[in-house]
Amino acid sequence: MKPLLSVSLAAVAAVFLFSSLVSCGPTEDPKVPVSSVSVNPGSLNLEIGGTAVLTATVTPSDATDKTVTWSTSNPSVASVNNGSVTAVAEGSATITATAGGKSGTCQVTVNPKPEALVLVVGDVATVPAAGATVEVDVQYNVDYTVEVEAGAQSWIHYLETRVVQSGKLVFKVDANDGDKRSGKVTIKDNAGKVDPVTITIVQEKKIEVESVTLDRESAEIETGKTLQLTATVVPENAMDKTVTWSSDNETVATVDENGLVTGVAEGTATITAKAGEKTGICIVTVKENTLAKAKKLLEPFYEALDGQNWTDPWIPGENWPGLEYDGLKDKVSLYFNGLGLKGTIPECIGDLGDIIYRFIVYNEPGLTGTLPDSFRKLVALEDCRLCGTSMTSLPDVFGDMNKLQIIEINNNEQMGGIIPQSIGDSPVLQILYIDRNLFTGELQASWARLGVGNFNCVYNCMTGKIPSTFLELDEAQAGLRNMLWQREGYGFDITDIEIHGYECWPLSTNSTSATIEDLYGNLFSFDDVIGKNKYTVYISWAPWCPFSQELMPQLRDYYNIYRNDGLEVIATVMLTDSGQVWKDNEAQKKAIEESGYDKWYNFSWWDAGKHSYLPFTPAAEVYDSNGYILFSSMSKYYDPVRKRFDRVASTELIPFLESLLGPAEEPDTYESNDYSKDGEVLTLQKASVGKGIDIVFMGDGYVDKDMGKDGLYETLMNQMMEEFFAIEPYKTFRDRFNVYAVKVVSPNAKIGSGYSTSLQTAFGNGSEVWGDYDKVGRYVELIPSISSMDDVSVAVLVNTRRHAGMTQLSSSTQSGIAFLSSNGNDKDLFGSTLRHETGGHAFAFLADEYAEYRQAAPESHINYYNEVYNQYGWFSNVDFTDDPSTIRWSAFLSDNRYKDEVGIFEGGALYMTGAYRPSENSMMNMNFEYFNAPSRWAIYQRIMKLSGEDYSFEKFLEYDAVNRGAAAAAAARPPLKAPAAPQRNAKHTAPPKIVP
Repeated sequence: MKPLLSVSLAAVAAVFLFSSLVSCGPTEDPKVPVSSVSVNPGSLNLEIGGTAVLTATVTPSDATDKTVTWSTSNPSVASVNNGSVTAVAEGSATITATAGGKSGTCQVTVNPKPEALVLVVGDVATVPAAGATVEVDVQYNVDYTVEVEAGAQSWIHYLETRVVQSGKLVFKVDANDGDKRSGKVTIKDNAGKVDPVTITIVQEKKIEVESVTLDRESAEIETGKTLQLTATVVPENAMDKTVTWSSDNETVATVDENGLVTGVAEGTATITAKAGEKTGICIVTVKENTLAKAKKLLEPFYEALDGQNWTDPWIPGENWPGLEYDGLKDKVSLYFNGLGLKGTIPECIGDLGDIIYRFIVYNEPGLTGTLPDSFRKLVALEDCRLCGTSMTSLPDVFGDMNKLQIIEINNNEQMGGIIPQSIGDSPVLQILYIDRNLFTGELQASWARLGVGNFNCVYNCMTGKIPSTFLELDEAQAGLRNMLWQREGYGFDITDIEIHGYECWPLSTNSTSATIEDLYGNLFSFDDVIGKNKYTVYISWAPWCPFSQELMPQLRDYYNIYRNDGLEVIATVMLTDSGQVWKDNEAQKKAIEESGYDKWYNFSWWDAGKHSYLPFTPAAEVYDSNGYILFSSMSKYYDPVRKRFDRVASTELIPFLESLLGPAEEPDTYESNDYSKDGEVLTLQKASVGKGIDIVFMGDGYVDKDMGKDGLYETLMNQMMEEFFAIEPYKTFRDRFNVYAVKVVSPNAKIGSGYSTSLQTAFGNGSEVWGDYDKVGRYVELIPSISSMDDVSVAVLVNTRRHAGMTQLSSSTQSGIAFLSSNGNDKDLFGSTLRHETGGHAFAFLADEYAEYRQAAPESHINYYNEVYNQYGWFSNVDFTDDPSTIRWSAFLSDNRYKDEVGIFEGGALYMTGAYRPSENSMMNMNFEYFNAPSRWAIYQRIMKLSGEDYSFEKFLEYDAVNRGAAAAAAARPPLKAPAAPQRNAKHTAPPKIVP
């Protein structure tokens, strides 16, 4: 009887799961911190040699730096590389994912790998070459013996099992190192009553490894970084596919038992994977970690620029201000903004080579010199900006930077020379801003490819023609605004270029046909109105503005003459007296109607939807029927041939219109024939206190019929006196003045070509006006009590509507002669000019506080003003230092009573920068109806000196109590230093001229 045998074969397979791990590098500012990191799955069971991929989730999703680093608590049990876990040996380990200081974990358990198992069914068991365990199911009720034939006993081993009724006979089959073989196992009944059972165990021959290949033949890694290599063993059924790893240079790179390579130091190492007698290799080049390399290279750079004394000081190895690392790009950037760099960018910057992609400098005036030649090595730069430095030039180092997308070189007030030819060569360049420097030369035609809005070169010293490539752009007119505005005395030849005026119109600057509702509910568009007329004036004004008050009546009268001959006006009330956009439409309408300005187009700037506004009034442009600019006080472009721009609306608009359409008045043929009143002296006031200070008023362009008692001339002379004494300090100290008027009879009552006046008044550029000063002196000497011009102040009222004013100062006689417009003989219009020219310049020798020129005051100008101040004490209301302890009005700055009135404001003495004034506004700046405190002090001193009275600063302060409240309310707000003055706003009279 045979034992009941049931035999089965089972194959055991290992399953490997592969997936990719995605990691996120840093994003752009602002920085968002990581709040948590989670790992999926949270636990894992593996057999030895098994692998699995873990996924890390970083929250929030918009965290600035989501870079994940992986680590294992027990690398001898389980290793990890970028989330890929490999089971090494039996045991447990914790895998940790870290990002932004937060961590998540996964618990990994590694179990031993079971041996191959063969269950036998039938008489033959086939075993693989690698060996196996053979189990034979038996059922029996006899005592038995198991025999392995002699030839197989060296590789088949019976593991004795004794049972009563049933169970398994277990045989261990060793690995086969040779050819296919077989052996018999016999089971015998010890009592001989049951026939023996024989099982044949057949073992396959050994399959050798034919090849080992790695997933890459060469690779680069950085120090401290890892690289996972994977080996493929062929054939798949090789008996022993165990791979062993080695490195031929572990000082450069090491490799673990799973093929994980770690960079140790710069150099090259060969990594070998061996299975059987076959090998595969990968040549690994190790580079220094980019960030570590950058820090090492930057040490001499930071040292050269005084990094340890920056506002964010540099501490080597700890704090690296300005240095940022982009993990996705594996590159660094340098970003400096107001740190306090000092010196010149050193040659060592070039050592960063292709590991820097951004170099940005803002607000670093201590940075001088130029870029070193080695800067050309930064071939990976994508973004290069140099703004607000004291660098002096820009070399041609951009030729090999083919990845540059942004170049911004601006606000470098000392950076001059020709713009480098290669600066725009990058094929991926998107933005080229090279504005507000001192660059010279011409535009390159190729720069036009950047298009409107992406190129800007304003406020340099550029010249030449505008290339046709710019003029052919779809939005060429808009693009011109990014080029035409250059520094004083420079600019492109735009003689042949027509420039459209739409940019200063309300609503969208890209829409010339936008519909506007006027103050009375009527709809119109600039494009339509301009297209229907030969010439159109666009003007902004303000009822409170004295210069608007002078200009607007002239424009109204001129419009009434030529409105049917092709002239139209579009007007808006722009500003309130506090400098804000005027929003009160009813008040606008009232002012318009009371002044007779309601016959042209009037609209509300506020309602038209324009967000920016013109910060001065009056401002005007004149257009032809195509909308091209013929005259503009709103734009300042160099146009020496056609002279369309940077005009003065208050003084030049009407003469310009006259050149287009004709004179504003009918010719006056009247001529004086009675000169009996010429030279007659009127004593308007005698001093009742002190020695008496002489002030003389006279006029030019007034004829014999104006000279009667209480006639026009005498009325104007008395009005001049009252206007002169209308404000402090003259109001308080009026009783110290002798006031005279001298009648001057002119042949004609018109000023200009074809007419003759006694004092030969003539107009110059802008608001310049002058006359025969010697003849003025001879009229003064007709006054019995005055024998010379010494210490005499004279005001000459010129019979004209044209706004003008200019004073001549004599250093030898300490006198001043002011010529000023009568503005149609309207005291409300000429009063402020009289106070500015006569009270400010001719009597007190004060300087203008406005900025005529947008550049810094040149050294020659500063030296001249300082010489005048040091020699004569003139121009004490301006200075060229912002040091509160040494500035000319330092006494007021240290006096708490003037903290809300006197400060240090940049802009004055005709220049926008490098010159300073004591208040935001004043009589000597914008003709505001008060003299600021330092000006009042200068006036007070001259009054006391000429009166023969003792004076002191303390006595002045006692008097000045009457001014402090009212003046402070209207004067400068900040106590010390305020922003720079705005550019010249076309409201000023001409600066004084000094003669011996």
